[in-house]
Amino acid sequence: MEKIAKIVGREVIDSRGNPTVEADVFLDSGAWGRAA
Repeated sequence: MEKIAKIVGREVIDSRGNPTVEADVFLDSGAWGRAA
């Protein structure tokens, strides 16, 4: 089972001009994902 190595969050502006949170999640294997 993979383990989370690092999480990075930031505030971004969405298409309607509203602030929202975007996060990058990095796994020990080197795989990563991004969600907003």
